[in-house]
Amino acid sequence: MADALLGIVIENLGYFVREELASFLGVEKLTQKLNENLTTIRAVLKDAQKKQITSNVVKQWLQKLSDAAYVLDDILDECSITSKAHGDNTSFHPMKILAHRNIGKRMKKVAKKIDDIAEERIKFGFQQVGVMEEHQRGDDEWRQTISTITEPKVYGRDKDKEQIVEFLLRHASDSEKLSVYSIVGHGGYGKTALAQMVFNDESVKTHFDLKIWVCVSDDFSMMKVLESIIENTIGKNPHLSSLESMQKNVQEILQNKRYLLVLDDVWTEDREKWNKFKSVLQNRTKGASVLVTTRLDNVASIMGTYPAHPLVGLSDDHIWSLFKQQAFGENGEERAELVEIGKKLVRKFVGSPLAAKVLGSSLQRETDEHQWISVLESEIWNLPEDDPIISALRLSYFNMKLSLRPCFTFCAVFPKDFEMVKEDLIHLWMANGLVTSRGNLQMEHVGDEVWNQLWQRSFFQEVKSDLTGNITFKMHDFIHDLAQSIMGEECISYDVSKLTNLSIRVHHMSLFDKKSKHDYMIPCQKVDSLRTFLEYKQPSKNLNALLSKTPLRALHTSSHQLSSLKSLMHLRYLKLSSCDITTLPGSVCRLQKLQTLKLEDCVFLSSFPKQFTKLKDLRHLMIKDCPSLISTPFRIRELTCLKTLTNFIVGLETGFGLAELHNLQLGGKLYIKGLENVSNKEDAKEANLIGKKDLNSLYLSWGDDANSQVGGVDVEVLEALEPHSGLKHFGVNGYGGTDFPHWMKNTSILKGLVSIILFGCKNCRQLPPFGKLPCLTTLFISEMRDLKYIDDDLYEPATDKVFTSLKKLTLYNLQNLKRVLKVEGVEMLTQLLELDITKASKFTFPSLPSVESLSVQGGNEDLFKFIGYNKRREEVAYSSSRGIVGYNMSNLKSLRISGFNRHDLLVKLCTLSALESLEIDSCNGVESFSALLLIGLRSLRTLSISSCDRFKSMSEGIRYLTCLETLEISNCPQFVFPHNMNSLTSLRLLHLWDLGDNENILDGIEGIPSLQKLSLMDFPLVTALPDCLGAMTSLQELYIIDFPKLSSLPDSFQQLRNLQKLIIIDCPMLEKRYKRGCEDQHKIAHIPEFYFESGAKPTFPENIISAWETYNQKIYYPLSGFEKMIDSTDLSTKDIDIEYGKYTR
Repeated sequence: MADALLGIVIENLGYFVREELASFLGVEKLTQKLNENLTTIRAVLKDAQKKQITSNVVKQWLQKLSDAAYVLDDILDECSITSKAHGDNTSFHPMKILAHRNIGKRMKKVAKKIDDIAEERIKFGFQQVGVMEEHQRGDDEWRQTISTITEPKVYGRDKDKEQIVEFLLRHASDSEKLSVYSIVGHGGYGKTALAQMVFNDESVKTHFDLKIWVCVSDDFSMMKVLESIIENTIGKNPHLSSLESMQKNVQEILQNKRYLLVLDDVWTEDREKWNKFKSVLQNRTKGASVLVTTRLDNVASIMGTYPAHPLVGLSDDHIWSLFKQQAFGENGEERAELVEIGKKLVRKFVGSPLAAKVLGSSLQRETDEHQWISVLESEIWNLPEDDPIISALRLSYFNMKLSLRPCFTFCAVFPKDFEMVKEDLIHLWMANGLVTSRGNLQMEHVGDEVWNQLWQRSFFQEVKSDLTGNITFKMHDFIHDLAQSIMGEECISYDVSKLTNLSIRVHHMSLFDKKSKHDYMIPCQKVDSLRTFLEYKQPSKNLNALLSKTPLRALHTSSHQLSSLKSLMHLRYLKLSSCDITTLPGSVCRLQKLQTLKLEDCVFLSSFPKQFTKLKDLRHLMIKDCPSLISTPFRIRELTCLKTLTNFIVGLETGFGLAELHNLQLGGKLYIKGLENVSNKEDAKEANLIGKKDLNSLYLSWGDDANSQVGGVDVEVLEALEPHSGLKHFGVNGYGGTDFPHWMKNTSILKGLVSIILFGCKNCRQLPPFGKLPCLTTLFISEMRDLKYIDDDLYEPATDKVFTSLKKLTLYNLQNLKRVLKVEGVEMLTQLLELDITKASKFTFPSLPSVESLSVQGGNEDLFKFIGYNKRREEVAYSSSRGIVGYNMSNLKSLRISGFNRHDLLVKLCTLSALESLEIDSCNGVESFSALLLIGLRSLRTLSISSCDRFKSMSEGIRYLTCLETLEISNCPQFVFPHNMNSLTSLRLLHLWDLGDNENILDGIEGIPSLQKLSLMDFPLVTALPDCLGAMTSLQELYIIDFPKLSSLPDSFQQLRNLQKLIIIDCPMLEKRYKRGCEDQHKIAHIPEFYFESGAKPTFPENIISAWETYNQKIYYPLSGFEKMIDSTDLSTKDIDIEYGKYTR
């Protein structure tokens, strides 16, 4: 970190002299001496950093240097800020004189420290290294970056994988007891990579009903691990506060399943803690297994039920293959002298693939034989406290350029196993001066270079890229340990539950809350130079007090108490998330140095302060999930440094028009809203979108008041909003034209598009030839009343292939849509995985063997006639030509059907043997499920039937649904339970709602053996619950809602000893009898959590109070469906409502 800091300080000293500030303060000679000392010190810095590994005295010298440099940098930064605030240096503003006098005194004090440090360096005999030469070395070759991210090949672990898979599939599969198998090996030996190979093996996938991966790491917290199991299974955080409820939930998930749970990187040697956790995992299902990875033999001994699998180091041949791949590349020249040195090096790696990968990467493109020899003969290999793997990592670190080192070590501010966001990390590097502009290269691009270099040197792993191009990644624990050991007290990440007094030397810190500790204080009296404070939790009580004393560069908080902002003059990065603010505080406008402002999930934020354009250094204004925002900053054109503006709202007043965007060189994502306020193409051209070459995502939106009698103005406006040809993501909302502009029909302009969203373009009759776009993976089209074909271009059936990359297709409210293509017989949609069709009653489509998820609502009555049908060869051509859906949909796992009235709708579903989820809604022709159908749906886990007026029965064939876990039946007035509900041995959740006027309907639920959650709602005629309820001893949660005639619970109710929660809502007779203090309250006293809620009409005083509360509520409008999609990382349409209204919070 010291080199980057000295570079900043030396540069700022130059500015200090050029602006005559040094002369004004009377410290001109002092500044000159400081510059000489720091330049001299910097020249020996690389040698000093290497020697600190073996010399504690040198390490202390570097710490003193770093501390002094931080303070000096704060002083110089403050001086430049106060000079700008109070005018030129010849003015005699009293506040300016006072500030400069104070600055002069502090400079003299720190200059004395640096003078002493410079003198002290002489005794260490450091060697000089040409700093500028070193900084420039290799810049050009690293400038070339790659676009795809691939995981390296795993060497030498095939036999290990076979042995573990053999154990899981054969030895463990017949055991009724939980099988626990451990992989034990040194850090960096590839335990996680081996477990991943096993986890993703095809035979393992088919053998287990459920697979779960949990990274445990240092802190084996039962709450944390159980929460991870639930979240990985159901896809969301359960937000349960008690250990008891968490355990019950996990047991419900695992019950009667042959599951594989991987616990990666376990450290705890607490036998009692493991036994408690193991008891939760027991489910008496044959083959249920846990696979553990650990470095400790004792952990394997405590946890394992079988002897552990020892993971030894790779052979020298395998290590050499991995090292060679990293050092020379796939087709690189393998010079004999370098190969000879390399083979000697790999013997030092003691079989560690991590060491081979990292050190090999660090020598990539290094052609100097002497450099290879210096690595081979380095004294670091002989350090007594390091094992060979850490030694290899240290060598990789010291073999990287000085300019990369502080960017790498800064990552220690995040905890282990934290998923970092590339863009965010680069902005934090910028804020701390770790990357700066170089020549014509902007600092963001320099940061991108640095990140790519660190990634290519294997310091980053688990790199992922979502559909919108956001890149996330992690660091291996050993790599994190290396960064932390180098940074020491300078950089820390704390769990607030373990927060202790902070060192005054801390410069970068983050706070996390693993145990939901909301009320806490930061125990910190004084920190000399805190630069980064990232609060990934509820704000601390003394946050303002802490921040008001610090020269902070980067701040992330959710606090809405932002009074301390006015004193954060050094701030470069500010992220406010989930803050209940209606307008951005005016104090933000005083942050002269601010580069990055991120506003996320601030749902009441409606406007920006008028003085916002004072932020002349602002480069990134990023807004996400702020639905109440009605305007963007006034005259934003004055922010000439702006590189990212995610949202722009066009207004009618001067200073809010598209001309504000003209000269801004924007990149990333741009969402322009309010285009109904643009009255002509000349105004639209002022946006100059075609000149913004760095944009990768563009979204354009017209509101409800769009200029669209025939959409003539909209056509001109959209034509004038032509972007450059490098876009990846594009969307249009509310466009009123009948046709799309010429540039949208030009495939050379759109050729790079990955996703397209056309939302509510009601007048459009024809789409551009999107089928020709080679990269298109996601397409959403809604509300085009006259559209007949998704692509009506001319194609040659024998040779052309259309929509070759499309994976997600959503069609909504396209009443006249007939087919995908106008031309029939063309190969198409070969990669399609998800298809969602709503209100497209005339639509038919071809065979779709690749589809895994299908949702069809309100469409062609013949649409499902041949779904899953096993056709003869001669029928295939006929089906395709007729556009019949479902030919060979053997991969279908999820199916939702809504709004169909055919009585034979479900006839052919019996061939969907892979189907796991089936939802049928508003299909009034469906009367029952035949036994033949249910035999074919043996894999079904979730079944939901709602609003089917004629649906009567599921038949006795439900005994074949041995995997069914969730059953929901609602608004089916003729439904009658079959007599063998007790055959549903896997059923855990049963939800029943409004099943008609039969007062004995609930008698049919008798005998379900493993039910854990029962929800009963809207049974107006039921006067008594069945006695069989008391026999459901596994029941944990019971909801009884809207039973106006139910007067008592069955006598057997007290037998429900496992019941943890009882919720009774709108049952006035029950409430009167069982509420606290009532006659039968003791009959439910054994239930830990129970409450009543009444829908009774409020009294007059309650009405007055409610009216006052409503008056004082903040009002916001939730995001529209279009906005939710463009803010989504996967452009998902799940849970998006087309209509939206006013919400309060």
